[in-house]
Amino acid sequence: MEPFKPGKTISFRLPADTPLYVSSYLSERKEELGRKFSSDMAHIFVSALSHKILNNEDQKQLSIPLPDGLTLEQENWLKSPHTKSLISQMLYQIITKPGVPYEIHSEPTRLPSTTEPEKVTFQTNDMIQSFAQKTFLDFDDDDD
Repeated sequence: MEPFKPGKTISFRLPADTPLYVSSYLSERKEELGRKFSSDMAHIFVSALSHKILNNEDQKQLSIPLPDGLTLEQENWLKSPHTKSLISQMLYQIITKPGVPYEIHSEPTRLPSTTEPEKVTFQTNDMIQSFAQKTFLDFDDDDD
């Protein structure tokens, strides 16, 4: 088999399980770009392969499209590392223990019993007090 080089033609069929959003995207791009469609797809294809080779070689990942109608705040929450970790843990438990309810262990937040804010007292040692008295609290009435 001849090695792949820039400019070589590659053809392949879309798998039967191609998601509808992918085939819709391809149709829209084909209609929009016309004859430039194949060069656009080649760019996406090479970028995807480069990303897979350079970044995801040893990582096990699953990409799930986000549902429509989410606010920007909800999308940012879903994309946060903490949320991804939580979803990963939940998915692991669902797969490894499929009939066991998922338990979330978190301590309930306790509201303060008083409505007044706590008073913070400033404590100093003798050395700090001595320094402050000598430096800042030595008021000589030089104005007389």
